[in-house]
Amino acid sequence: MTTPSTSSFLVQPPFDAESFGDCIIQASDGAEFKGLRAILGMASCIFRDMFDMPPPPSNTAENTGMGDVTPLPVIPVAEDAETLQAMLQMIYPLAPPRIQSITLAHKLATACAKYFIDTAKVQLHVHAILNKNDSLEMDAVGCYTLAWKLGMEQEAIAASRYFCPLDVGNKTIAKRIVTESGDLEALLALWDLRVRTDKALDDLLALAPISVDMACDSHPWSSGTSGAYSRRKEGLGQRMAAPTPVCDDIEAFLAFQVGSGPTNCPACAKTRSARLDEARTAVRVALKAYPRTIKGLS
Repeated sequence: MTTPSTSSFLVQPPFDAESFGDCIIQASDGAEFKGLRAILGMASCIFRDMFDMPPPPSNTAENTGMGDVTPLPVIPVAEDAETLQAMLQMIYPLAPPRIQSITLAHKLATACAKYFIDTAKVQLHVHAILNKNDSLEMDAVGCYTLAWKLGMEQEAIAASRYFCPLDVGNKTIAKRIVTESGDLEALLALWDLRVRTDKALDDLLALAPISVDMACDSHPWSSGTSGAYSRRKEGLGQRMAAPTPVCDDIEAFLAFQVGSGPTNCPACAKTRSARLDEARTAVRVALKAYPRTIKGLS
């Protein structure tokens, strides 16, 4: 029998002390996982090299069934028990690990990169959580950086859609994006999206009809905007953050007012209606072209 681990983590079969194995992988928090060197070595050249090294002294042992006790090699690693359990489940011919948080997905991806485990395996096991709306809404940055790090282009593009309310110019957010993705290009792609979005907001606001467009030849017409340009742009940006922005009331959408005008002039009323319809149509076309995601992985 192996020496019981002092960790509070409950190691699951087939990695627990009662399972069959010929080595012990010890997590950073002390949890011990019994493994098979043949499987670990096939999955990772790093593990294979570890087994070629002389093992450190250990009190952990295994009964061979011949009446003697043979020490098992103990390999300490830097990963915590949760990450190690998920990685071992991924390597073994077992049911896939349950990746229930973006944090665990990131730790698993980092561990697999460290041990040179096939990236395609990691992509397969984190695909589900990267495509959950709950994950994207709770941690768009984490989803985006994980997808970028793993080269999952469609998932990274989808996650970038959730960056509308985030300021990628914020130093804390920018640092996290670069650190977690491991690539400055991940931040530059989002910055490009921000530049394109900013221009698109200006183009949308420019579609607001001006007073001269509203009057017939015989009457002046008053119109104006609702507040300073910066406030109008900020408000429009918030409206554009909705999954499917709707422009039914163009005056409210673009924050402008066409004024009252002559109430008894059919020509003015007709002109007003035509100009608003034209502007509404132009806005709807612009909404379809509005940039909402990065262009792709660089």
